[in-house]
Amino acid sequence: MKNGFYQNSKKYMNRFTRGIFLFIGDTLSLLFSAIIIYSILSSLSIAEKPFPIAHTTIIVGSVLIALMFFKMYMVNWRYTSLNDLGRLVLGITVGGGISLGLAHYFIGMGSYEATFTALVLTNGVITVGGFRISKRMYYGIIKSQKGKNKHAIIFGGENEGEQILRDILTNDHWNISVHGIFDDRVTPGLLLHGVRILGGKKAMIEYIKNNPVDQLIVAFPQYPKKDLKVIIDKVKEIRPEMDIKVLPSFHSLTDNPVGVEHIREVSIEDILGRKPVNIDLQTIKASITDKTVLITGAGGSIGGELVRQCANLKPDKLIALDIDETELFYIENEFKKTDANVIPCVASVTDKQKIDKILGHYKPSIIFHAAAYKHVPMMESFPEEAVKVNIGGTRLLASLACKHEVNKFIMVSTDKAVNPANVMGATKRVAEEVCMAYNGTCTTKFISVRFGNVLGSRGSVVPIFIDQIKNGGPITVTDPEMMRYFMTIPEAVLLVMQAGSMGSGGEVFVLDMGEPVKILDMAKDLIRLHGLIPYRDIQIKITGLRPGEKLFEELLNSEEGVTETEHEEIYKAVCSSKLSSSVLESRINQLFTLLEDDEDSESLRSLLKILVPTYTYNESKKEPILKRAKKPDESLLIG
Repeated sequence: MKNGFYQNSKKYMNRFTRGIFLFIGDTLSLLFSAIIIYSILSSLSIAEKPFPIAHTTIIVGSVLIALMFFKMYMVNWRYTSLNDLGRLVLGITVGGGISLGLAHYFIGMGSYEATFTALVLTNGVITVGGFRISKRMYYGIIKSQKGKNKHAIIFGGENEGEQILRDILTNDHWNISVHGIFDDRVTPGLLLHGVRILGGKKAMIEYIKNNPVDQLIVAFPQYPKKDLKVIIDKVKEIRPEMDIKVLPSFHSLTDNPVGVEHIREVSIEDILGRKPVNIDLQTIKASITDKTVLITGAGGSIGGELVRQCANLKPDKLIALDIDETELFYIENEFKKTDANVIPCVASVTDKQKIDKILGHYKPSIIFHAAAYKHVPMMESFPEEAVKVNIGGTRLLASLACKHEVNKFIMVSTDKAVNPANVMGATKRVAEEVCMAYNGTCTTKFISVRFGNVLGSRGSVVPIFIDQIKNGGPITVTDPEMMRYFMTIPEAVLLVMQAGSMGSGGEVFVLDMGEPVKILDMAKDLIRLHGLIPYRDIQIKITGLRPGEKLFEELLNSEEGVTETEHEEIYKAVCSSKLSSSVLESRINQLFTLLEDDEDSESLRSLLKILVPTYTYNESKKEPILKRAKKPDESLLIG
């Protein structure tokens, strides 16, 4: 308590002393202006005039009071903006008008005094304005050039590039000096904050060939990623060691202006070849703002990003639920210094009593269900866990959502649910069937959103490849022809939120994942991004497909089609549930009977095959050690 009081006292003291400093500086600037004008008028006047002390006092006092009214003593001296200068001119003008009235009424106003007052006010704009921008000029022009030894260039000369350059010039902690700006949209030869526009992308490549460039900053968020990949490949070919930083093309749901803090190292996400997705922010805001939102799997990659994006939209309460207390701790800690009302809940989606209690207490309007077991090879070894969480957890949560009259239930699904070749995909397909079956049985609207692999998520291929590169290789690729659809975590999450806000219930939405990417090509790109050369510095080893893996993933079943929605990157799958809710319930119950009877994995797979006819897997030819796999009683499953 004492420490907090001390910090607040210090903050207010700093604000007070800064205001006093600016007040004194403005006073001296106005007096300096009066002395200059008096000197000029005295040299032009035949008769000697005494210095107009009374008029000067009224001018200075009136202007200072007007500047107080326009809050000019609450601004940051170093970051004085054009808006601040505009208020400064307005304050001097208003103060000048007041001083003319006061002087005329109390002292009298001759032609000399009127001229003196008008010239002092005009010159005061220059002297006071000069004082106010002096610190920014010092940091932007003089100090910004001291000790900066990195030769940098910027690709992008419009809004974002201008803001990044301005930040670099006014913040001396960046040890770089910008020597040129390149942009095909801007006329060459123009100056931007003293830095010349030298041409477009072709001129930039030539410049890099002929000059010792240390760093390239890409401040062009709208630039097509395929074209950016071509530029980065050329740059890395010329200078493999060059540091490349980018302003990401995709950001969160926030209106914060672009700044240096947004720039980061170039990554595989930046050259994936997808154009930035379009988001209807107003529709998403309407579905989240002032609502109570519950997110399961909040400690995971998708769930955690859902928490971050929802927090930007100011929900009333944001319940972050996960079984992993460590990840929940990090999520909670991330929002401690914000005004977001993030409430952590450690619970399993298979715990009926605990989930019932949570839903009854918080009464969420929206549930984003991201909790699931997603690791394909691991679930091949432990299929019973995939059944418990992916199917059982979804069914439990859906039934309780109905009980507590949740408005919307949005389940995060996967492309692996299409023609599944593994337990994980098959269980997620059953989870989709659960959502379709429950829709219409209560007031809750159930929606599934299906998408492909997410770059950078836990267990995804990119972090594995990066660790292998850091360890000197080799990178392991299962098959040279393997291809996957990829999307960044923020893109996937915002499209999930968009689809959820659009859905009226019962839909399985499919996200436009762009073009599939060869995993082998991705491995080569990652090696180049680290300033290395594939097969010379880092080897690539082909290891063969793992259990449950396919060469290609699909987003639709062969018998399915899609219809367009109002959003160009979200489609609705034409898939109706083949099972009635009673039959689905019966089959899921038999799955859990097998779990209780401790049946082997082949029994589970056989029953999953009946639940999901498109599920394919290699049946074991070996006799189990303890007992043979029982074939499910299909007579119980017909409906």
